[in-house]
Amino acid sequence: MSQQASNKLIAALKTGAGLQDDFIYHMPFEDYKTFPDPFPRTAVSVKEVQESISRYPNPEKPGELFQWDIHGRLFRPTKVSIPNTAVVMIHGGAANEYEFIFTPDGPEEYPDLSKTDPKKARVGVAQHIASLGIPVLAISLPGHYSAKPWAPIPERRPEFILGQAPSDSELRNRLAVYTFMMCTEAVKALVEKNLTESLYMWGHSTGGEYFYLMEQYGLKNKLIGGLGYGTGMPAWVRKEWDLVCAEKSPEERAAGFRNLTDLSRRSPKGYAKSGYVGPNQPWGSVEKWFELENHRRPQFKPFLQDIEHSAHDVLIPEIKKISGLTDDELFITYKSQLERLKGKKLLHIVGEYDKGHWIEGGERGLEYRREVYAFKRFKPYADALRLIVVPNLTHYGHVESYNEGLANLMVTGFKEYFRG
Repeated sequence: MSQQASNKLIAALKTGAGLQDDFIYHMPFEDYKTFPDPFPRTAVSVKEVQESISRYPNPEKPGELFQWDIHGRLFRPTKVSIPNTAVVMIHGGAANEYEFIFTPDGPEEYPDLSKTDPKKARVGVAQHIASLGIPVLAISLPGHYSAKPWAPIPERRPEFILGQAPSDSELRNRLAVYTFMMCTEAVKALVEKNLTESLYMWGHSTGGEYFYLMEQYGLKNKLIGGLGYGTGMPAWVRKEWDLVCAEKSPEERAAGFRNLTDLSRRSPKGYAKSGYVGPNQPWGSVEKWFELENHRRPQFKPFLQDIEHSAHDVLIPEIKKISGLTDDELFITYKSQLERLKGKKLLHIVGEYDKGHWIEGGERGLEYRREVYAFKRFKPYADALRLIVVPNLTHYGHVESYNEGLANLMVTGFKEYFRG
């Protein structure tokens, strides 16, 4: 383990030493691989939790609202390192809580990391963070979790009510109203039922939107600050970035998203095209990755969620017509209030091979890399910003080799940066 690597990062977090452009810390890969545990490891208990909300009329059952179930796993350490502190982790678009709990090549188990070598355990970052003494709630958004192995990708359906597969008509009706507003209410309900602590909120990819929405929509828990890995920005900032950097017009970019009442299903070819494949993935081919994950990872994303997150607002008239929803329910990702960043710090990490969040836009200059572009928008409001750039990692660095380093960076941030 490298204490020097820790000292350099702590200096960057606390005093700004070695930062580029006031907030960017370029971490050598050797430092990432050898970064030490910030606290002693402890045993952890695991508990499944779930909650239900009701929102949006069911056209097939007049007078009845749709039920939406949200599921998660709560990790509680035997010994807490930082009092009154917990982490909420929200997955990306086609994933679920398992994205943070297991790795593709690791065991589907919960080993005691205080009694084994964490570097060899190959568990998810949620397990690593919890074993460092921080409670973690890893969440599956409605429809994304199943207690059973998923059917083949072309046939699988979201379990909006856990254990139940919707009919064709119910699936279409639900997908027409699968909004960030509904998901925000569900996340809020699960968090408030299971956590009383002050919170850091970690979002990966699409899940990054929720940090900017929770407080605005009434979360009772205090939000200490925002975390992110491959996260970026609220959709309205993404829209600004697209207008500057995208090669296609808004209409051209939205053309592939018009199947509003359908699911965007993932494939190995799609993963490769999105740049999710990199040198730090011990499982080898993208086909092997899918083979390892297909029983537990949904590999689908509701088109409406994709549309809102990707800022395809040219589709709003069509969405309103099909969904019957009002402006208050749609594109709340455009209504995130950056003024709420006052009094908060942000700590994001990005992989140098993350195509969407680090590579694209870079040809125009540093300020057009998507993560940097977002932080420039946040800077007038947030108390402090830090962006750690790690070589060899892709958009999925949290499941790649040395992912215990990612947990160590985050918890070091809790200890030395947020509360400093």
